[in-house]
Amino acid sequence: MGSRAGSACLLKGLTVEFRRPARPRRAWRTVVVAVLAAALLAACGGGGGGAVAAGPPDTAATLRAGWTVGPTHLDPHMAQSEVAWFRFGFTSFYDRLFTVTAAGEAKGMLVEAFDYTPDGLGLNLTLRQGVTFRDGKALDAAVVKTNLDRARTLQSPVVKNRMAAVTDVTVTGPYTLTLTLNRPTPAMPYVLAEMAGFIMHPDLIANGDPATQVNGSGAYSVESFTPGQTLVLVRDRDDYWDADAAKVAKIEHRVIGDFQAFSNALAGGQIDIGQFQPNNVASIEGRRGLATVPVPQGISTDFMFNRNIAPMNDVNVRKAINLALDREAITQALYPGSQAKYQYYREGLPGYDPAIRPTPRDVEGAKAQLAQSGLSGGVDLGEILVSTAVTKGLIEVIQQQLLEAGIRFTPVTVDAIQIFSRYAEGTSAGLVQFSQTGTEPSAGASAVWGRQLNPAGTTPEFDALLAAAADNRKTPEERSVGYQAFQHYLLDEAWSAPITFVTYPWVMTERLGGFSAQMDYATTVGPYDFRYLTMAAASS
Repeated sequence: MGSRAGSACLLKGLTVEFRRPARPRRAWRTVVVAVLAAALLAACGGGGGGAVAAGPPDTAATLRAGWTVGPTHLDPHMAQSEVAWFRFGFTSFYDRLFTVTAAGEAKGMLVEAFDYTPDGLGLNLTLRQGVTFRDGKALDAAVVKTNLDRARTLQSPVVKNRMAAVTDVTVTGPYTLTLTLNRPTPAMPYVLAEMAGFIMHPDLIANGDPATQVNGSGAYSVESFTPGQTLVLVRDRDDYWDADAAKVAKIEHRVIGDFQAFSNALAGGQIDIGQFQPNNVASIEGRRGLATVPVPQGISTDFMFNRNIAPMNDVNVRKAINLALDREAITQALYPGSQAKYQYYREGLPGYDPAIRPTPRDVEGAKAQLAQSGLSGGVDLGEILVSTAVTKGLIEVIQQQLLEAGIRFTPVTVDAIQIFSRYAEGTSAGLVQFSQTGTEPSAGASAVWGRQLNPAGTTPEFDALLAAAADNRKTPEERSVGYQAFQHYLLDEAWSAPITFVTYPWVMTERLGGFSAQMDYATTVGPYDFRYLTMAAASS
């Protein structure tokens, strides 16, 4: 580590420029070198973090979290992004039916026990008793039915599609109910560990406005909310059912869209925890009073293809894009510490296939693929949408790498939340955005290949392979083999160009306790449930 840091500091005094060389083959390398050099320059300030070492919990403390984007309303069933809504405090004021461990296992939260009927077409739930709302109303089976019926029927951007397997919800006792399924899917506990499983007071559903009001069984209530900017939560009950949770008095979530301002806020003590992009963390990592915890998540950067329109409806074009990308160079330069993505499931998660080997960049092979479709002179993809959340410099590198194979496109930058509805319109040829493996492979497939990220829809082959894998009557090992076959189909048909599985550095004050890469959801969607975090008293 010492020699590497010393080598990095030798870059001081060098001027690194973005130039367009005469030969396109080397152009993308110039961009990569420039971005990498900038990261190395920033790294000269200090080394890595370490384990978080907080003192005894201060129950009067405030925990302040920073994010780059935030929700525009408070209705969990109308979330435009599972991740953006989930992590912005929703786990503090709404309880959910299930959670997902770091090992990827669904376990009950409000649900105490669950099982499937022998035919796989029914999911029986037994609820935890003793959970109440603030007015004393019990969170019982009737309340859950009201919420699930709303989640599966409300015209929503994400949740209705996620609940598509549920055809009916039947109350079978005061604290028991059965979900009738249209297929024997194992995904429902995982779906109900996300926004579809957050439970609101039925009065809020019947008479209130869930977009602007909150009434949940959680330990916190909303003190203030500014859409897309801030959310302030206060602990206002001492009868919360989970005695290990809610150990801080107040939680503040704040959106800081500019990276430098985000970094300054953490360094200056205005926020206590933040998730950094791997190429940005060097500017703050190692500062006194801060700790860094890397978390390998099932989140990736992907180039999604709209197979409905030319030229993306040509599999040779899609394969050429995949061959022209140098994933290793992109990952090393823009996502240090992360893993180049050659398949749809990250190692350690169900569906990962060790037989799939990394595919080296092959520009000549990309040109040959285009030639098979009579495109020896190259091709223009048209408009490609780029999320504002995507790492700075990525789209320029992609452009330069594809250009070497004769592939051109016009990037259009769109807000990280609005981009989903824009892409779903189906007029753009592609999308460069973050995507997720999901809490469970078939649940993730529903999100990634739903209309938001896949305007072209699915195919009979896709549906058959996914249905064969996602069968709750099979063992986990059998399902994993099925998911491997499913992803081979996606790779053979080149439905997208996977780029990088991201390992995110989380930087936080050393006063914060309880954060680790083993938190619930950590290896799938990310360690976004802060219910068990603590804050130590500030030193005098």
